[in-house]
Amino acid sequence: MGLNYCPKCGSKLEENTSKCAYCGYDTSERKNQQQNSVRFSDSNIVYADFFQRAIAWFIDMIIVIIISSPLSLFLNFGSLLLLTNVYNFAIGFCYFWLLETFNNGQTLGKVILKIRTVNDENFEVSNPTMYAINNLSKASGFLLLDIILGILLYYSEQQSYRKILRVTQHLAHVVVVKV
Repeated sequence: MGLNYCPKCGSKLEENTSKCAYCGYDTSERKNQQQNSVRFSDSNIVYADFFQRAIAWFIDMIIVIIISSPLSLFLNFGSLLLLTNVYNFAIGFCYFWLLETFNNGQTLGKVILKIRTVNDENFEVSNPTMYAINNLSKASGFLLLDIILGILLYYSEQQSYRKILRVTQHLAHVVVVKV
């Protein structure tokens, strides 16, 4: 089985390539290790629990508020509160998506708590599209609905632990693990 995505930057790899076209990472050694090693299983991975993930999100939202508050003073939409919410969502989405995409699946909150978001099949860095899907609800009021629906829909699949907590996380095929 070959690598589908670069372990360093998350870019999609062409079949039978030895270097990532985007960052130049040499994937040949990694492919050899993957072929010679036992496939990852759930017993080898330690998933982040709900509280670690919630605290990381809270830290990240404080950072998003710190970033968006001064900008909101200059771009205040006044009585059009809906436009202000769209503006804050855009900043939050960009924060979560860009950091997870270009920082090995970690936002600043996740770095502090030593957790990261990875592909649920190979436990490697996911691709930018999957990180975008995963972060659709994180900076909006729909996060609570995303969590409630995720728990209701996937409770029976997860038995005693929570590896998938949100619907968008399930759609993106990512999980949050301890580093």
